[in-house]
Amino acid sequence: MDMTDELLGDIIEEVIEEYYEDKINIEDEYEDVLNYIVRRLVKKAGRKNKGEKYLKILERLRNKTPVAKLVISYLVSEYIRERDSGSLETPSSGEEYI
Repeated sequence: MDMTDELLGDIIEEVIEEYYEDKINIEDEYEDVLNYIVRRLVKKAGRKNKGEKYLKILERLRNKTPVAKLVISYLVSEYIRERDSGSLETPSSGEEYI
């Protein structure tokens, strides 16, 4: 999660502040949003060589900021939808993503 925050944290904050400020309190929910984004991107990485593939996904997004903003905006909107519908899954403590 630290790696995701380091590579995409500024973009995540920018997207939330620009498009979702009225729906997300960044101070209270940033960690939850970050966890949600990590879970979704880890699923995208698949099972084989998950850590390596995940890092490549992060680097691609970091290098293509307009694409990253689009992907992150979609994921944040999905987080809001799931949160508001009550279907948001929370990881169990100690659960590893990669």
